[in-house]
Amino acid sequence: MTRSTGVLAVTFAAAILWFAPQSASSQGIWTDRLSEFKSMVVNIETSSEIVFETEEQGTSYGTGFIVDAALGLIAPNAPVAGTSPSYVKVHFHDGSFTEAWPLYYDPTHDFAFYQIDPDVPVTLRAVTLGSGRDLAVGDEVLLIGNNDQEEYSIKVGSVANLNVNKGDRHSSYIHSTFDRTGGSSGSPVWNAEGEVVAIHARGTETSSFELPIDYVVDALAKIRSGEPIRRGEIGVDLELITVGEAVRHFGLPESVVSGMEFDGSGTPRVMQVETLIPRTAGVAAFKPGDIVYAVNDEVLRDDLYRFDQLLNAAVGDSVSLTVYRNGERMDVAVPVSDMEQSKVRRFVQFAGATIHEITPKLRAFFAFPGDGVSMSYAPQGSSLSSIGLNDPDLGNPMVIISEFAGRPVRNLDDFIAAARGLEDGDHTYVISRDLMLYQSALMPHSVTLNLKYGPLGVFEWDGEVLDWVEVGEGRTKTAEDGRRR
Repeated sequence: MTRSTGVLAVTFAAAILWFAPQSASSQGIWTDRLSEFKSMVVNIETSSEIVFETEEQGTSYGTGFIVDAALGLIAPNAPVAGTSPSYVKVHFHDGSFTEAWPLYYDPTHDFAFYQIDPDVPVTLRAVTLGSGRDLAVGDEVLLIGNNDQEEYSIKVGSVANLNVNKGDRHSSYIHSTFDRTGGSSGSPVWNAEGEVVAIHARGTETSSFELPIDYVVDALAKIRSGEPIRRGEIGVDLELITVGEAVRHFGLPESVVSGMEFDGSGTPRVMQVETLIPRTAGVAAFKPGDIVYAVNDEVLRDDLYRFDQLLNAAVGDSVSLTVYRNGERMDVAVPVSDMEQSKVRRFVQFAGATIHEITPKLRAFFAFPGDGVSMSYAPQGSSLSSIGLNDPDLGNPMVIISEFAGRPVRNLDDFIAAARGLEDGDHTYVISRDLMLYQSALMPHSVTLNLKYGPLGVFEWDGEVLDWVEVGEGRTKTAEDGRRR
């Protein structure tokens, strides 16, 4: 009994040493370069009035870092950048600041790019980019970020796990021991060689999760070469499960597992289809619980990053997936679409409300397969605010409009056509569904339109000026419409 207790005490002590915050001596690896690293990190202030999907109005703060000084490119994480129109200020280490414009946000992985005018008072210095795939469990790493809105907080931790699934859809994350990282979203994570190997994405009081910088590096290479960024979509949301669970509960043959050659860096895991995205090719091809074994005959094990690479390369074509369902092997050819094409690139302002197409993100979040448009925001007291729950404590309404003024609404063009025939003071009705309500259904709502302060406005994203511009009958977008020119 005494001997057993001693062993437990030693084991517990070792665990404390492993997971406890690192000592000051650990920080010494980077001490001589901390000032240099700080000059590469920026603090970001984002203000949004018009919002899409599940985002909320207001001002938020986060961190970013310079990835290309000549082009003025800064990498934050996706929630910091957001998908909605916004005004962005970038604050530098010397106290100066400048405006930034959203260049790109990833539709599924947790990163984005802002662009600034490189001609700013401060000298821009870009980080050296490495690879998260070169890390090993136990490696020490450094984070510099905007923790709790305190500029340039420094944290030292270590790598606890090289591949966990903490993101949306199928993103690989590194589990580290940074603690209390609130406000540090988008912070760069350095290795001992002074290379940025990850971008901080999310965390708890005791753990932190970092997106490998490889996702950023791949997209940055496309931007520099002028090639379009493509994100392969087959409509699956993947989870990682242990091989023991896959064998015992889902029938994966042990003979298959024995030939998969795991590298021993962590618990052996495989990819499993967790959910399917409505109105995608995956609905007809897969079932929840399917074990993904190979893509194009390449055995993937738990390699979520490689899974993405293969899909991105196959956009506009198809991929062959080998899956195991209840122990039976199935080879399925699936067409690959481009998630980039499903981003919000046009929206409507009408009677105070913001309306756009239903995105795959919303379909996945609410498991919604139907037609219609999404009303992502309507201020209280506006004409259309009564058709949604509109409770400030619950965030923005998540309303799907399927009919407006007696006309079916399948998409944004249908809504625009119906709205153009209406005038200030008109009485009409809307048939809608509030996705925030339990067991919600399509319901009619009578409305009286107040268009004095909210006439119909149609806006499109202009990639040349990096801004939203208004378009409509007799009006075309020009460079002068954007903030950037």
